[in-house]
Amino acid sequence: MSGAGHVADMNNRLNRNRALKPSNRTRFKENNRDTIISDSEPIASKLTFKKVSEIELKEIKNKIRNRARKEHNRKTYILIGIILALLLFTILLVT
Repeated sequence: MSGAGHVADMNNRLNRNRALKPSNRTRFKENNRDTIISDSEPIASKLTFKKVSEIELKEIKNKIRNRARKEHNRKTYILIGIILALLLFTILLVT
């Protein structure tokens, strides 16, 4: 009356995969994030962020917002164009 072991195999795989999750590794706990960089890379290769003044930061944010607004408008116009084309095609097809 024993099965082929499919359920046991599934449970074993789930347990092994759960153990591999990054959140279970010790290097992700607390403030121990320096060990995330592997030993093959020097510690000096960590990211360093550029310091900018408040005025420059506002300019950068405005540029990003303007670019996003233009992209949003472009996508909206394309969508309206497609809808109008489909509507026109449907009207021509029905008549």
